[in-house]
Formats: sequence, structure tokens, C-alpha cells
Amino acid sequence: MYNFVKIIGTILTIPARLKGARIGKNSLMGPGYDFVNINLNGLVLKDDVIIGRNAWIEIIKVETRPQIIVDSGTQIGRGVLLSASEGIRIGKKSIVSYNVSIIDHDHELQKKGLSPIDSGLSQGKQIVIGDNCFVGAHSFILKGVKLGKQCVVGANSVVTKSFPDYSVIAGSPAKLIKKIK
Repeated sequence: MYNFVKIIGTILTIPARLKGARIGKNSLMGPGYDFVNINLNGLVLKDDVIIGRNAWIEIIKVETRPQIIVDSGTQIGRGVLLSASEGIRIGKKSIVSYNVSIIDHDHELQKKGLSPIDSGLSQGKQIVIGDNCFVGAHSFILKGVKLGKQCVVGANSVVTKSFPDYSVIAGSPAKLIKKIK
């Protein structure tokens, strides 16, 4: 049974590999991820990474060569959005629950007379999520955020600023609830 799952996992990652993704040993992406008209050159999944079905992963600004790096043993839930114009790094053995958005840029909305479609993107800022973190369902991690190791983000949170190691945060915008001892 294990070999069958491994074969299916390898087959499911073929489109991502053809689009430039580097995928480590025993890593897989569930079915339904978007790969048509999406740049995946710069996506690095280390060993034993699992990404659930219907993920949307994209590298926006090819000229700056951003990367999305997911470190070993991390599990990412269904319906997750990872969008990078500068870079996203998710540490080892972290869990990103379902329907989470991690976006290192914004739409530029301050140009009078231009629609959001025509106005482009603001300057991105790298996102770093430390080792052993947990990001609850339906949360947003926004540009420039750095979460230290073993941080917990409560469900439905909007994280707009950085937090140190062992922080438990929640809310919109997310605030420190307590420290893990």
C-alpha cells in the first residue's frame, strides 16, 4: 500500500516538477493544485512535505527570483494559498491548516484612477515561519511577518506583524495571547 501511495504522490507532482519545482523525497502535493499559467520555478519542498489538495502556489516576480521553501516534515492543509514576490519560508515540522493564505505582497491601491487590476502589486516583504509552528484554519499571514519557532496562530487570525519564539497569537489583527512555557 505504501508503494502505491508513493507512486501516486510522484505522479501528482509531475506538473509541478515540469514547471520548475524541486520536490524532496517522500513529498507530495494533493490533486487539484493550480499549475496552468503559474510559475513554480522557485518552489522548494524538502523531504516528507505534504500539501493538501486544491493548493494555489505561485511565484509572482520572476526577475527577483523569489522562493517558496517548505522545510522537512511540514504539513500544509487543503485550499492553502502561498503567493510570493519576495519569498516565503516555512520551517521544519510545522502545520499550516486548511484555507490559510500566506501572501508576501499587496495590491497597489493608492493610484487614483486605476482599477485594482491595472494598478499592480506593492513591494513585497519576505515571510518566515519558524520550526514547529501551527497556523490555524482560515488565517492570513501577511507581508514581512516573521514567526519564531513553535508559535501558535489561532484560527481566523490576521497576522500583520512579527512575534518571537513560543508565542500564542490570535485575532484580527493578531495579538499575543500568551507564551508557551
